[in-house]
Amino acid sequence: MESNTSDLDHLTSPSPFLQCDYTDWSPSFSIIPSIYLLAFAVGCLGNALVLWAYLDRTPKRSRRSHLLKFCSPPCPGEEEKAELERNSSSSSSSSSPPTNRPRSLTHSLIASLALADLSFLVTLPLWAAYTALGYHWPFGETLCRLSSFLTALNMYASVFSLSVLSIERHRVLTGPPRRPCPASSRVLAALWSLSGILALPGFLLRSTRDPEWPDPSGSVACRMDYSALIGDQPDEEAREVAQMRWAAVLSLKSTLLGFLFPLAVLLACYCSLARLLGRHFGRGPRPDRPRQRRLLRVIVTLVLAFFLCWLPLHVNKTLSLLLELGFLPYSCVLDQILLAVHPYATCVAYLNSCLNPLLYAACDRSFRRKCGRMLRSTCGERKKKEVGEMIKAVDERSDSSGKTREADAGVEG
Repeated sequence: MESNTSDLDHLTSPSPFLQCDYTDWSPSFSIIPSIYLLAFAVGCLGNALVLWAYLDRTPKRSRRSHLLKFCSPPCPGEEEKAELERNSSSSSSSSSPPTNRPRSLTHSLIASLALADLSFLVTLPLWAAYTALGYHWPFGETLCRLSSFLTALNMYASVFSLSVLSIERHRVLTGPPRRPCPASSRVLAALWSLSGILALPGFLLRSTRDPEWPDPSGSVACRMDYSALIGDQPDEEAREVAQMRWAAVLSLKSTLLGFLFPLAVLLACYCSLARLLGRHFGRGPRPDRPRQRRLLRVIVTLVLAFFLCWLPLHVNKTLSLLLELGFLPYSCVLDQILLAVHPYATCVAYLNSCLNPLLYAACDRSFRRKCGRMLRSTCGERKKKEVGEMIKAVDERSDSSGKTREADAGVEG
């Protein structure tokens, strides 16, 4: 991931196989930035809704009473009923103080997935401008490093969140009913710490300075710089070989740890679950409750979407790496195809961050209900404000008319 985050890396990475003519190749400098900006707008709004929906722990009864209080006037006889309910609730709360129910690990991991997507989506306008300017980075080296780090962090945090989500669903469906759930805070801390460590090369090795490949037009690229790892080697060929080896190591690391190993874990998890659910007429467990089935459907959909979106980019990276290292017979046509496909494969991978909220809305009925409650609550707050302003205006008019009558009475007296 770190070696191929930007589309320009294929053009500027030194390779002993520069035999093809790339003058006729150019990606779309308008379609890809437009897709990035659309993904930024849709993804930020959608993932913010996901964070609100899965982190909100307000009890349903209090939300419902809040909406009834501000969205509809009380009917005759309901004030006494509401007073009795308040008295009973106050007496019960005095005996047992209200406590917030701890957030489930599943909801915490879904919120973690949305947070990972948001952390990457805020960098999409920068990548859109970078592509629209013909792969010229005018934002400085700090933003180049930070944007690359957040891109890699999103990939690792997303796939790790999905892996732990699947393992948690497997544990819930196949384990003992009273089995204790691991602490969400510890799981999330370990998940994000590991993701941050694996994404560090994207921050430490990105650079906008490229003395070996100067651009006469003054264009600045945000690309990987392996000079800190290679050191000072006078032999140009040895530097190219060392640089290619480091690029291969980091690319292999991102493909193995960010794609293949989680894929193997998920396949083992879901194959085991499918085998157990296939024996539901016997003693095998099955998700009997609608909520369990709904959560399982949502998680399977998210997993499929992630791997289908990231598969083209990882296949493209792996084939390019095998071609440069000589494990595949060099073909100019294949090299040109991989170079032409790379920007669009990257675009498909980036679109995954804005697809997740749409998948929640399509598959999770409870998420749709929560969004509907938020809209109704917003409507209720707006109605409450309008009613308050109307009451205030009526009070002001009545006060002014009262003062006018008092002045008139004084004049008559």
